[in-house]
Amino acid sequence: MARGKLDIAEVTPEQEAFWVGLTSQRVANLWAAADDWADLSPEAKDFLRKADKAKIKQLDATISFMNAAGIIGKFLWIGAATLFGLFIGVSQPWKAFGEFFTVKIK
Repeated sequence: MARGKLDIAEVTPEQEAFWVGLTSQRVANLWAAADDWADLSPEAKDFLRKADKAKIKQLDATISFMNAAGIIGKFLWIGAATLFGLFIGVSQPWKAFGEFFTVKIK
């Protein structure tokens, strides 16, 4: 088989269809997918090999839940800090007000 040309006598119709449809972009995509797979940990590869649609759906739901929990946690932390700031902000003028209007007996 010469470079860039297919010798029809040597390949099956399936092989010919594969080679004809193999564009530069598809080759780049295959290399990228192979690199991504090679970068995965053995545990991740094992999980993906065994995963079915239910496990993938459960993983997606868990990730969404953890994301929402993080957002709620930040909101609660900001709320607590705001309440603490309000408490300090109100107590100082209240103290000054009390000291000004307190009747001092000598």
